[in-house]
Amino acid sequence: MGKNFIDLFCGAGGLSLGFERAGYRCVGAIDVSKACIDTHKLNFPDCVSINSDISKIKPNKFKEKIGNKKIHLIIGGPPCPTFSTIGHAKIKSVKSKKNSNFTLFDDDRNFLFKNYFNYIEYFQPDHFVMENVPNFMTKYNGSIFTQTKNMIEKLGYKILNENNLIFNAADYGVPQTRKRMILIGTKIKKFKYNIPEIKYFSEDNLFSKNQKYVTVKDAISDLPKITDNWRIDECEYSKSNNLNNYQKKMRAKTNGTVKNNICRMTNARAKKVFKHMKQGSKYMDLPKKIRNILPFREDIFHDRLKRLVNNKPSWTVIAHIGMDGYMYIHPTETRTLSVREAARLQSFPDDFVFLGTQMETYHQVGNAVPVILAETIAKSLIKNSS
Repeated sequence: MGKNFIDLFCGAGGLSLGFERAGYRCVGAIDVSKACIDTHKLNFPDCVSINSDISKIKPNKFKEKIGNKKIHLIIGGPPCPTFSTIGHAKIKSVKSKKNSNFTLFDDDRNFLFKNYFNYIEYFQPDHFVMENVPNFMTKYNGSIFTQTKNMIEKLGYKILNENNLIFNAADYGVPQTRKRMILIGTKIKKFKYNIPEIKYFSEDNLFSKNQKYVTVKDAISDLPKITDNWRIDECEYSKSNNLNNYQKKMRAKTNGTVKNNICRMTNARAKKVFKHMKQGSKYMDLPKKIRNILPFREDIFHDRLKRLVNNKPSWTVIAHIGMDGYMYIHPTETRTLSVREAARLQSFPDDFVFLGTQMETYHQVGNAVPVILAETIAKSLIKNSS
């Protein structure tokens, strides 16, 4: 039986799945989104998945809900709203009042962040893994990271990978260039940790003998052909005798059908514009007369439309892909990506089913940690624990 972990701000469960694949056992999870928890419950039936604002459930009450289990690991990606431009403005305004002692934890909007550390303090796991955006390290001249490090050390933990905090998912076999800060902490003295070896490289790296990046085509080309008015949630796979390794991995536990392969509707004007776009091209690459078919404010939405490239990894899949689907136009078809195609780019296997409205399922996919990246981190932690 694997070591127990809890997943805070679990979302659909990208981190949970990666760590379970590596041998850990998810015994508890919490998220404020009902759709996320519905999805988590479906895919992790043995886990106690709780739909609640974490600030309303103290760690001791959470423990009562999941049972008296030893928690070896806490994982999660606590939201930190003040990383936004608006948040930055508020911090500047607070500092302008000559409050020289102002810290990250003084801003009420960061209460979720504080709750994450409250759970660590209560459960005292051997390790924790925290995911966030790369800006976490550099925002406000690095003061946020410094304050976080001080908090971690005050709790009796140390950061294992302080010199290697940024991970690019594409380097580990995810068909997406998605950079994230992964902070790995331990309270075990003299614990030795080695960063997972990069095994995938860009085609531009002529000196690498390792595998090339997994591409968009590698990831989605075997999925059933659909149109934007396709509304059948479950359908049979397209017949293919030439599945690549990534596609075989995605299909491994399915029964011959795939769910969530539905995309957003595209209006007629947008389709006209899509037809003029080459792979890799953006809105501002188009002639003015074509842009006029679907006009946007060009000083703001210069990359409002982007067509994916078959032979490269995708750019970062974002949480609001459902609203900004035009940034993820299919490489060869006049439509945007389906939920399942986006999930493939996030390395979710096809047997992982998303519940909720179409917009909610898009959000769950885009907001997740790529499963293969999570699994890589988990395996490196287990390897160094043995």
